[in-house]
Amino acid sequence: MNATTSRLCLLLAAALAALASQAHNITGRVTCDGHGIAGVAVSDGITVTTTDAGGYYSMTSGKMNGYVFVTVPRGYEPACRDGFDPQFWQLLNHPDSTVAEVHDFALNRVDNDNYTLIVGADTHLARRLGDRKAYKRGFIARLKQEKKQAQARGERIYSILLGDLTWDAFWYSNNYNLASFMADQRDMGYPMPLFPVIGNHDNDGAVPQGKGTDLLASKPWRTIVCPNYYSFDLGRVHYVVLDDIYYKNDDLPGRRRTGIAGARNYEALVTDYQLKWLRQDLALVDKSTPVIVCQHIPAWHFDHNRQPVATIKNIDALATCFKGFKRVHVLTGHTHVNRNVHPAAFKTDTTSMWEHNIAAVCATWWWTGQLSGREMCTDGSPAGYSKWTIAGDSLQWQYASIQDESNPQCSLWDMNQVNRFMHSDSDVLAMKALSAKVPNWDNWEPNTVLVNVYACDDDWSIEATEDGRPLPVTPVRTAAPGHFLAYALPYFKKHHKVPGDNMGLPTFHIFKVQAATPDHEVSITVRDSFGRLYRRTLARPAAFKL
Repeated sequence: MNATTSRLCLLLAAALAALASQAHNITGRVTCDGHGIAGVAVSDGITVTTTDAGGYYSMTSGKMNGYVFVTVPRGYEPACRDGFDPQFWQLLNHPDSTVAEVHDFALNRVDNDNYTLIVGADTHLARRLGDRKAYKRGFIARLKQEKKQAQARGERIYSILLGDLTWDAFWYSNNYNLASFMADQRDMGYPMPLFPVIGNHDNDGAVPQGKGTDLLASKPWRTIVCPNYYSFDLGRVHYVVLDDIYYKNDDLPGRRRTGIAGARNYEALVTDYQLKWLRQDLALVDKSTPVIVCQHIPAWHFDHNRQPVATIKNIDALATCFKGFKRVHVLTGHTHVNRNVHPAAFKTDTTSMWEHNIAAVCATWWWTGQLSGREMCTDGSPAGYSKWTIAGDSLQWQYASIQDESNPQCSLWDMNQVNRFMHSDSDVLAMKALSAKVPNWDNWEPNTVLVNVYACDDDWSIEATEDGRPLPVTPVRTAAPGHFLAYALPYFKKHHKVPGDNMGLPTFHIFKVQAATPDHEVSITVRDSFGRLYRRTLARPAAFKL
């Protein structure tokens, strides 16, 4: 090759590079210890590309979401700002899509095939009811214990919060928003990487109703916290985080909360552009890989006959994205109750979808801790979180109480004494005179014991004995007696009025045990999905108290 030809080649290469830089307005490199990592997925939430052999990537972006992120691959971690905030994403520098920009990412090599995953939901911090002190004293303290225990086992530990980290109704009146939440995690020493999920209450209620409400309302989240939808790998498991809230904030006549423009209402759906991104993301994942989908609003709920019913408006389109994957677990919050759903419509010979609806860190919106000293969710579950143990592609989980380190999986109630209390206590009688919504448990036979098994699933077993004799155990749908003591009754005593809601929501994870006597001990043995046994005894008569 002569000098002229060489010069022409150089000029051509420069011209092609210039054209490429015009077409690809987001470029960069993904590295570990200065060396490029090949095959890493990078996305702006619309387009997914992968790094080349040198770790370089490029894409053409409309910059709609205002961010770019990497799907952290197996065996790597991003650095964590302030000890909890993983830096797998970056804000774009300029909204103009004609402006090119460079975003590099550095990852750290780790062995994370085996780890502990803490999954919480609905912290609802809002600078009210002493919530931040209770959160630090309870949840943060338990996380620090979990981390210490994981380190003793030689395992890494991660966490996910399934939305409603804050409470949009109080962003302006209480001056507590997403930036406040992130600052609190830093100041309280949140002790592990946190992968957050956006909830309906994490949208900006100051954005008025209009064509772009949903996108604009999630902008604080996308600016302060992280992308509103993204993916990452931890070991041999692929995680997908979705935004399943279409925020509408319709006009609301009359009085509004301070700073709020509308009704703060929404639809439960996953937008079409998210689905388009999701299909690209999953196309890069081997279908034998376990997939954990994290979103705020449940994909399904139960009807009165305990049959799964879709909650997400476009559930068919969402579920179709996972066709062919062998194991898909959907983790959700929003309801403040524990519930496991196995939708038969999405179970085939090759695919199994399983939803775990996880009860709330804040219990009943922080009310029960203030009123009774016992943080309890509306289904009678203690305030808590789901603890997952990941060993390669093996997954196990267990619900954990924040306040009780013994991790009880159930509570027992002597219904003879419950009914006696509900028909004789003066405050209860006063409540009944004011409201027909006060729960009662009058329809049980004498000597009934109720067993509330918080995270019960279809393959769990519950056995009961009295004096060594087996007793019949029957599933029932009823309100949890404990929650009445934790919330409704102390609320009435303090405020001299019956609470307007949350007095007793029927749940499906309660079982009736028919004993023969009113005063002999009843023993309960619960076996979970993994063969773990939990044993409780109830010495009767057992007073109705927390």
